[in-house]
Order: sequence, then C-alpha cells, then structure tokens
Amino acid sequence: MASRDAAERAAFFARREAAAVLRRVLRGDAIRRAAGSIKSLVYSPTVRNKRATFALVCQTLKYLPIIKEVLGSSGVLNSKWKKQEELVIVTAYDILFGQGIAVSGSAEQLIMLHKDTLRRALERICAKRKVSSVEDLLGKKTEVKPKPRFLRVNTLKTTTESVVEELSKIHMVDKDDMVPDMLVLPPGTDLHSHQLVTNGKVFLQGKASCMAAVALCPKPGWKVRAILLDPSCSGSGISTERLDYLLPSHSRDDQDDASTSSRVMKLSAFQKKALSHALSFPSVERVVYSTCSIHQAENEDVVNAILPLATSLGFELVTPFPQWRRRGLPVFEGSEHLLRTDPEDGLEGFFIALFVRKAVGGDAEEPNEDVAAEAQRGDAEEPNEDVAVKARRAQARRRRSGVRAFSSLRLSRMILCPNGGLL
Repeated sequence: MASRDAAERAAFFARREAAAVLRRVLRGDAIRRAAGSIKSLVYSPTVRNKRATFALVCQTLKYLPIIKEVLGSSGVLNSKWKKQEELVIVTAYDILFGQGIAVSGSAEQLIMLHKDTLRRALERICAKRKVSSVEDLLGKKTEVKPKPRFLRVNTLKTTTESVVEELSKIHMVDKDDMVPDMLVLPPGTDLHSHQLVTNGKVFLQGKASCMAAVALCPKPGWKVRAILLDPSCSGSGISTERLDYLLPSHSRDDQDDASTSSRVMKLSAFQKKALSHALSFPSVERVVYSTCSIHQAENEDVVNAILPLATSLGFELVTPFPQWRRRGLPVFEGSEHLLRTDPEDGLEGFFIALFVRKAVGGDAEEPNEDVAAEAQRGDAEEPNEDVAVKARRAQARRRRSGVRAFSSLRLSRMILCPNGGLL
C-alpha cells in the first residue's frame, strides 16, 4: 500500500511538472520563439523529478495530435478546463497510453470519469483512418542515432585525471583525442544529478561546440586579439538534440524548405554583418566564425561573401583540425579550409571557419603606415622621442581604442578568449 501511495504521489507531481514544461514548449513553438529546449526546461532547478518529467513531456508531444483529436471529438476539453489544457493533455496521455496510475487530482478525476468515452473516440479515429492500432496513427518515426556523452572538465576546480578516476568507478571513460580536457562516455549516460556536474567541476557539453574554442587557440596574455563569433543561427545542426521533431511546427516539408526560408536568409544577412564587424578590429589576429547550423546559407555562403573583405584586411582562411575529414561544401575556392561536423560523426551539426591575420610575427607588431604617419605628426608631451617610439605609442592608443569599441559591441554571443582557455 505504501509503495502504491508513493507511486501515485510521484505520478501526480510529475504530471504537473510536465504540464508546466509542455505549456512553455507549445507557446514558444506557436510563435517560433522557444523559451528553451525541452531538455533545458526539464533540467532546470525548478523541476524535481527530472527523469519522469522528461519522459512524460516527450511522450505527450509524440501523441499530441492524437490526444487533441480524441479530446476534441469527445467534448471533454470544454471551456472550464482551457486554462489547464496542458495538464489535461498530459494526464490523458498518462492514463490512456502511459502508466495508467490515477490519483485524486481534479484532472485525473476528469479523465477517469470520461475514460470510456475517450477510448471509444480513439477507436472511431482508428477505424476512420483504417489502422489497427494507435502506433499506426503516429506515422513515421524519427530515428535518432545514439551519440556518446561528452563532458568538459573545469580545470579551474579540478583535474582531468581526478575526474577520470571518479567516473571510472561507475562508467567507462575515455579521453577525447582532439579536444583537451574532454572526456567521452557511453551513449545514454545520465550525469545531470552527479556531484561533479552539480558542483561545476565538469560541464555536459558537446564536442563540436568545444572544437570551435580550441580552433581559436589564443595565446596567453592576448587582449582583444582573438574573437569567437557565435552569432544567432537557425540551430538546424542541433534540432535533433533539441527534440524539435516532436514539436507541432515540425514537418518534413518545413525541413525540406528550411535552407532557403526567409528566416534563414535574414539570419544569413545578420551573420555577414557580424563577421564583417569582428574582422574590422585592428588588433584582432584570429577570428573563428561558428554556427550550429547545417545550412549552406549560414555557413559557406557567409564566409564566401565576406572573404574579399577579410583578404583586404590581411586575413586568410586557415585549416582548423587538419586531421578532421569532413570539410566545407565545395562551393568556392578555399572551402577545403572550412570544417563541418555532422550527426553521422556522432556529433552535433556544427560549422567552423578560422580567419588568421597574415604576417603577424608574434606579440610585437611592426607599426603600419597609418600609425607611423600619426607618430610623425608629433607628440606635444614628448617632443624628443624618435619616430619608432612614437609609432609604438600610437599603436598602443589604437589598441586601447579598439578595446573601447569592442566593449560597446552588441553582436550576438561574441566571445572574447583573452587567456587561451575554453569559455
């Protein structure tokens, strides 16, 4: 009896937590402005029973069209329950297709009262569609290839060796061969509640996103000389991880047209402006342009459009991770320097382009003609300084000016890497 009561209480709270997440997911999807991915919403601190809530949300979304049709045809979801529509939907899924555990909540009582009516409505829908089971109503399933669990060690709090020693007690752990301080665990490994994660000693982070920071490779002591530009993008490379295929707005036709949609074109225009601006700072020596998109319009097309400007500013494309086999789409000369990752590689879909300023000889820079001319104009405070000293002082002033300009910049998620570490 005690175990049954505990199960009913767990189901009661899980349904309400799932309904709260479902409400935010559906509202965000309706206006194409998500409050967060399903996973990020479920794994927020406010959700207590994360595992049960995640399963309920995913399964409810999977059955959502059927549940809505059943509730609509039976007249159960009337105006009285509209404000609690998501809770009714979650409860209907759980009782009709899930665990079937009923408790004394009002939504549970509603579904149990009309359970037979709902089942008859479901049978009529199956007969109308000429299918023999509910599974046949679900249509084609999206196959999700399992990916390894990657995590990055926070070396400010611990060491990679100590994390490996700790996790090896319960999991098989390997060190990644490309990204420093990144560990690889078997697919499906759940570490969200592990103390190493909760105390910030490790971060659950995909390998592809870490590769962008490693490609930047700033030198210790650099200030505003390396920029990782991660602008707003369609996120098409991580749509599977975000479980977008479960959302009502997702359809095969939408995916087929996504690469040329007006939204992607607007994003591409913004990305070109952001990349142009990042390359324009006089003290910058390395710029990584990275997206989590698979669309050419947001990747190769952006780089190709900005390449003439980059060349005029003294930049060239350099190959990050030469050992990586998947490169950019062959749509322009030099695209072999670009890098792509793909779900086929067991990673998210990411894109990386690395721009490096040519003829940069270490930390000391030779003054250019403009700086020398500025120095020649004189310095009232130090009239006896030679031209070389004045040029160096003028160069320093320009760099400080660049720092001030950068501090006021409002590009989307532009990240500075001043000390060589991963952000």
